[in-house]
Amino acid sequence: MNALPEADWLNFLIDLLQGAQLQLLRVLDALGLVQKVNGQPAWPWAHRLSGENLLIDLGQARSLAWTLACVGVAVLLLLIALLWRRSRWYLLALVPMLLIAAPWPHANVVLVPATPASFHASPTGFTATSIAQGRVLYAQHCVSCHGTDGKGEGPLAASLAVWPPNLTGPLLWRRADGDLLWRVLHGTAAMPGFGGPLDAADAWALIDYMKAQGAGQSLRTLGHWPQPVGLPDMAVRCGAQAPRSLAQWR
Repeated sequence: MNALPEADWLNFLIDLLQGAQLQLLRVLDALGLVQKVNGQPAWPWAHRLSGENLLIDLGQARSLAWTLACVGVAVLLLLIALLWRRSRWYLLALVPMLLIAAPWPHANVVLVPATPASFHASPTGFTATSIAQGRVLYAQHCVSCHGTDGKGEGPLAASLAVWPPNLTGPLLWRRADGDLLWRVLHGTAAMPGFGGPLDAADAWALIDYMKAQGAGQSLRTLGHWPQPVGLPDMAVRCGAQAPRSLAQWR
């Protein structure tokens, strides 16, 4: 593991966790065992494995990586034991030793509360049109509390029991997009839900704008984007050729 750059193995671990849960959800959906929410399969459990927390606690990420490696070896030993009868009991004895020796991470880091939309994917493609639509919606529903710059200093912020969060920091990137969607539509303990005036398409556009806004504010303050933000998809003309979207150029 140490031979890989830190970002590489950590991204691989997060992708592994997210991908495994997403594939499980797809299998459950194909079997008709889950409901649809906002047109996408709903996560059926109250918790999920967290990828975003591993970005915050690198020590726990390493513990999880080594634990998964130990579990993988234990499974491999069980499979070999089924085929190699001569040394079966020696191999089986190693399995609990591996599981005991594994540096199991803290459950409150790896397991986090989930929403039915935790694994929803945005259908917008992060386009300039969607961001522009989200800008209008933000001005209508969010400015009074979160402020025009997203820093949580709107005209009504001081009157609230809990000060609104700063949307220009890493908050939006530490939450799954589906969880952001659920919070916009259904609210939190400190924020009312907007599922009445907004539908899922509006909420996705609003999330696109908040991410674009957060990236812009970071650029103004720090001179760079500390969080990964893709270019909004838009039509681009190259020379005399017909306009094509950035997604097509990629």
